[in-house]
Amino acid sequence: MVIALREFSSLKEFIKSIDDEINELRKGLGELLRKLEEVRIRAEQERKIRELLSKLGRELPSTLPNVIDFKNTRLILNPTPEQEVSSLEQAVESINNRVTYLQAIRKDLEVLGASDIEVKVVVIYVESLPRIILLKM
Repeated sequence: MVIALREFSSLKEFIKSIDDEINELRKGLGELLRKLEEVRIRAEQERKIRELLSKLGRELPSTLPNVIDFKNTRLILNPTPEQEVSSLEQAVESINNRVTYLQAIRKDLEVLGASDIEVKVVVIYVESLPRIILLKM
């Protein structure tokens, strides 16, 4: 578990950092979605080839198990297009969840950030997400 502590001179500065993070995540999401579309096309082409060969009475050999599950991660050796699609879809979902979480925090803090109250902000991040926000007068 990765834990970090960051200090901000104001709520506005913290909200700006959230906005920057959201923008970076959206940028990465766009790139990931382009890659996902490319892999989906390859997966569809492979599926069509397999269907055509099966109509001709030929079957492509099924691949050997290529997935190794570790305690906290999964290793896929020479992934099939379907495995790539599934992996990329999981990544897209994870990024979407992060963006949604950060947007919710931003919305919650907007009212406080708009006020003229001067506070120092200390944020405890867990797994790169703000989990605890300390306001110091």
